[in-house]
Amino acid sequence: MRVPVPPRAAVAIALAVLLAPLLAPLLASCSLTRPPVERATYVLAPVRAGSPASPTQPVALRVKAFRAAAPYDGREFLYRRSDGQLVADFYNGFPAGPGELLTAATTEWLKSSGLFRAVLEPGISVDAPYALEGSVLALYADLGDGKRPAAVLDVQVYLVRSMSAGRELALDRRITERVDAADAGPTALARAYNEALARVLTRLERELAALDLRG
Repeated sequence: MRVPVPPRAAVAIALAVLLAPLLAPLLASCSLTRPPVERATYVLAPVRAGSPASPTQPVALRVKAFRAAAPYDGREFLYRRSDGQLVADFYNGFPAGPGELLTAATTEWLKSSGLFRAVLEPGISVDAPYALEGSVLALYADLGDGKRPAAVLDVQVYLVRSMSAGRELALDRRITERVDAADAGPTALARAYNEALARVLTRLERELAALDLRG
C-alpha cells in the first residue's frame, strides 16, 4: 500500500533532488580550498666568529655525513616534559634533519677556522688522510626542570685516520651542551639551539687543534 506524501514534503524532496547537482561542486570546492597549516622552520647554522686558528694542521679533512639517533632524527622540535616524555611540535621545526644540518654546519665552521689545509664536504671525490664522523645523540628542548627552558644538544664525534695498513682512531669525543632559552617559544629555542651548536663546534675545534696530525 502506498503511503501518501504530504505536499510540503514532496516539494522539499523535489528541491533537494534538483539542487543536489548544483551544491555538490560548491561543497567540494570549500573542502579543497581549506588553507593548509603553516609550518615555521628555523635554521641551525651558527657562524664562527674570530680570527683563524693558529697553528694549523697541515692535512686535509673530510667531513662525513652525520647521523641522528631516533627519536631525534626528525625535523620537528622536540620538547621533554617533566614526566620525561618527548612531545613533537608539528608546527615548528628545522628545514632538514639534524644529521644533515650538523654536517653542513660543521663543514662550514671548520672551513672558516682555517685549521686544516682543506675541508671537504660529503660527496667530494678527493682523498683525504683524515675523516670526521659524528652522530647526533640528542636534540631537544628541556621544559621539565621547573626552571628556564633550555636547548640540549648531545653529539658524538670521531676522527679517523686512513693509512695503508688500515684505519686508526685519532679522536673519540662526546660533547654535550645545554643553553638556557629566554622563553619556551620557538624563536627563543632556535637561538638557544644555535648557541648550543656553536659551543659544541668551538670545543670540537679546540680538540682538533690540540692533536698532532700528519698526512
